[in-house]
Amino acid sequence: MILELKIQNFLSFKKEVSFSFEATSDNTLSDYYVAVQNDGTRILKMAMVYGANASGKSNLLGAFDFLNNFTRHIPEEKEGGTNFQPFEFGETAKKPGSFELLFYVKGKKHRYQLIVDRNTVLQEKLFVYPGTQPALIFSRDFDNKSKISVVQFGSKIKISNQALEAIQLKTLKNASVLAAYNQVNLAISELDEVVSWFRNQFMQVINRYTDLTSFSDHSIKVSEKMKLHALRFLKEADFNITNVLFVDRVRKVPEEILKYLDALPMIDEERDRIEKEKAWHYDETMFTHRVVNEGREESYNLPESNQSQGTLRYYGLSAPFFHAIENNGFLPIDEIGSALHPLLVMHFLKEFLQKSDQAQLLITTHNMSLLNEKDMLRKDAVWFTEKGEDGASDLYSMADFNFRKELSFYNAYKIGKFGGIPEL
Repeated sequence: MILELKIQNFLSFKKEVSFSFEATSDNTLSDYYVAVQNDGTRILKMAMVYGANASGKSNLLGAFDFLNNFTRHIPEEKEGGTNFQPFEFGETAKKPGSFELLFYVKGKKHRYQLIVDRNTVLQEKLFVYPGTQPALIFSRDFDNKSKISVVQFGSKIKISNQALEAIQLKTLKNASVLAAYNQVNLAISELDEVVSWFRNQFMQVINRYTDLTSFSDHSIKVSEKMKLHALRFLKEADFNITNVLFVDRVRKVPEEILKYLDALPMIDEERDRIEKEKAWHYDETMFTHRVVNEGREESYNLPESNQSQGTLRYYGLSAPFFHAIENNGFLPIDEIGSALHPLLVMHFLKEFLQKSDQAQLLITTHNMSLLNEKDMLRKDAVWFTEKGEDGASDLYSMADFNFRKELSFYNAYKIGKFGGIPEL
């Protein structure tokens, strides 16, 4: 589970800001909102971020996504950049940024620190907390003279000189040690646990442009359990869809296209089959709708193209929802209300809280009506972004404000008590 993320000089965050999932001492809805770790730390399962347009909401999720990609992938170009983007207004555009992520893996607290500029990783460290004090897993620093990254492991980490050299060679100046470790055939338990967490539980940001339908289609094809979940997911949301089918379709391939098959990225077996049959096979997703016609139940199969955007969006969210719940994952969703009715969003959030053991959900939204739902809100789970005159974003929690929780969150936000609204 994620406890906290600190960011400085990244996108619209100029000064250091801190986002936290740590629960306050407030016991409101604790039974299904808070997961307690082995060391007693109370962590929220859900948080939501409000703010005016262009105030930095998406950039907060962008910080999580940057760490996700950075720790998992080696840049395609050895001398390329790091994909880091600093605050562009002023001298900060030439300075590095910093990240600090506190998270729990298998009940153990970890701290990951990163200092990076557009081209180079200047410093990277990973700690684990076997007790109250941190123990170093690895550190890396960039040597300006030799122009290489120097990697060192903590005294408690068992690693041979040969293994250290292998990791050192893969640790390019623009890549993470964790991504480099993925490239070598080694087994270091302390790293394996963290690398697995980033790969399987730290999920990528979903936004309005994410192709969720294809993701859910693929998940259903490989898992009957996932299919049953998706159908139940749709039924509970009051859709009349009773099945999802994949029908094999065939489309002829024109002769002029066949000439260029060798240049297309596909496996040899598929290329040979297309050349032989002069046709392309693909699956068409069909949704079975149950309707009642003059007192009789009838079923009809309709293609994806005949479904509403809201239906496809909610169906698409079924797979990441399932993955997060099954794997105790962290699921960030930007503009969760895109194409969805507010009541459907509310249903999604309540379902997540009820089904989550230690899965976490972070959303951005403009849906003010959610602030009326006292049966699913805690003050420490509501955050705001606000942009200053210098173009920099600030980030703060509703829990920072001293007011009685019995008062209307909706009205207080609407009149500007918390900020984070457009100045009209």
